[in-house]
Amino acid sequence: MKQITSSAAKQNFGELLDAAALAPVAIERHKKIRAIVCSPEEFQRRTGQATQLAERRAARAAQALVEKDRLIKHQRLAIHLLLAPRAQQKALIANAQQEVARWRRDHLCSADYSDRWDALLKLPVKELAQAMGSESLDWGTALRQNSPWHGVPV
Repeated sequence: MKQITSSAAKQNFGELLDAAALAPVAIERHKKIRAIVCSPEEFQRRTGQATQLAERRAARAAQALVEKDRLIKHQRLAIHLLLAPRAQQKALIANAQQEVARWRRDHLCSADYSDRWDALLKLPVKELAQAMGSESLDWGTALRQNSPWHGVPV
């Protein structure tokens, strides 16, 4: 990047504009860069990149909130399951198993999800609840996105 003093920029403003049309020019005063002059196209390109980066960060933050909400919902479901009477536990798990069977029958999602939920739903209630409420569950984010527990009040 070309650098010029503020005095030179003031005295040769036309040349500064010509140079800035080709590439950004740094203007220094007292040996510190105080400004950078660039063409409108360069400015738009740079601010557009910054805007895209900000939008991507915002989208990632929003997705993280969605995933955190799903985790909290499954943690509440796990507590509900643990505290329910034995007969209700069995009924809730049976309903979830029927939902997974429907996914499989109607080809609603990948067999990977169905297989993993089938394996989880065969666990003892305490282990199932621990797995559902865990942030470290293998495939946890994906499994919480495709959950067979819809309609269970929490």
